[in-house]
Amino acid sequence: MRYLFYSASSNNYNEEDWISYSFPLCKDEAEKLALLYPKHTFIIATQKPGTFLLDNAALPDNLKAENLEYHLINFDDEKEIAQFLSDLKPDIAAAASFYLQPFDWFTVKDSLVAAALRQKGIRTVCHSTRTALTCFDKWQTHSLLKKLNLNTPECIFVDHALFINAGNRPVIKSNVYKTAVLEELRNLHYPVIIKDTTGLSSLGTDVLNSYGELYDWLKSKKFTGDRIVEEYIRGLHLGTEIHAISAGKGFKYKIMPPLLFSTNKYGITSPKQSIKCGPVTSRRFRLFALNRMLKKLSQECRFEGITQVDLIFDGKKWFIIEINPRLSGMSDTYGCMQNKTVIKTLAECAGIRNKKKTAIRDRLLKKNNFVLNIKYPLLDEEKLKKAAELDFVKKVHQTQNLAARQLREKGYCEIIITGKNKKELKKNLHLLKKALPEETEEIFFEKAEALIKEL
Repeated sequence: MRYLFYSASSNNYNEEDWISYSFPLCKDEAEKLALLYPKHTFIIATQKPGTFLLDNAALPDNLKAENLEYHLINFDDEKEIAQFLSDLKPDIAAAASFYLQPFDWFTVKDSLVAAALRQKGIRTVCHSTRTALTCFDKWQTHSLLKKLNLNTPECIFVDHALFINAGNRPVIKSNVYKTAVLEELRNLHYPVIIKDTTGLSSLGTDVLNSYGELYDWLKSKKFTGDRIVEEYIRGLHLGTEIHAISAGKGFKYKIMPPLLFSTNKYGITSPKQSIKCGPVTSRRFRLFALNRMLKKLSQECRFEGITQVDLIFDGKKWFIIEINPRLSGMSDTYGCMQNKTVIKTLAECAGIRNKKKTAIRDRLLKKNNFVLNIKYPLLDEEKLKKAAELDFVKKVHQTQNLAARQLREKGYCEIIITGKNKKELKKNLHLLKKALPEETEEIFFEKAEALIKEL
């Protein structure tokens, strides 16, 4: 069988602006997959930067895994991409959709490519265009969750053009849309979160404590496009991934145990700062109810591949906040938790079956590791290698944006550690701090300890 992992991008990407470091290399992880399944051929075809698939967007020979085929996609039109991929003669094409600012819509492009591949008779593992569009737009996501009767915060949509400009025509005496929306907003329970309907990485997100603060926000220069205003749910912030695994003519859904997220000073998660810790398995989290919700969501949306879901648990009920049908900032963390790699998970979603020896080994390793993903400021090469040499460090990844002007956009390092239990995970966290004493920020260290305690 020829397994193709592909990803498309709608962004212009200049690799000269980026410096990345990864341990282990994507190349090494891909080689392990090829050695594990020598009867299959694995193909990687991607547009730049090829997140999760490439170590360097320029694709130098020394960063290509042996026994794999590599292809950079140099087309922008989805049908041209599909023809290029079709010429590679894959039996199955699995999307490895990733994310970049400003719009979280790369899944849409991959789904358009998948639709064209299916017309050519090629099996695909990729979310549908309808699912991708629904999850891309946060208001559509909210409407879907309400339709499915799944818990989600109360929410009001604010159409920017109608709110700001509808009353500017001479024939209009009063902007009744603005008046009606303000009345709805006044009746929400505060605090609220205001979000861009198509934003990424919490950019443009603010927490507002009163109707007065919200009204002032809507009069400010921050209000530049459509927004949703969502009631803030007090509780623990978590996330999970749903792995849709190809099985015959359909898919079976594997719902991963959730991970706890840390929040920033505003009480929201910021992907570039958030610490992730898990797995959450305690009965007090009512995981049966969560799994029932996510199974219903998966079946209704007909997920194919990997989907990330943001959650809040208020102590009694689960709430779904966002749905991202793609690989996520949790994908490597889940890989470390399960002693797997992201590319192996993609292969399993594409329907590859474990050999007998591998299946036995996987059963022996079935018990999940406890895992912690903690953020660091940008580290020099010596410190990166020092962290990678620690036996409990399973992943080190750093991306630096040389073109960024704002500090939060310049990049960060994430280090993923594991332990056999909570006690060992906490011990390893302290050993990591001992190895990087000056680089370990106290606020992140304290939040990490608190998350381990919460498990």
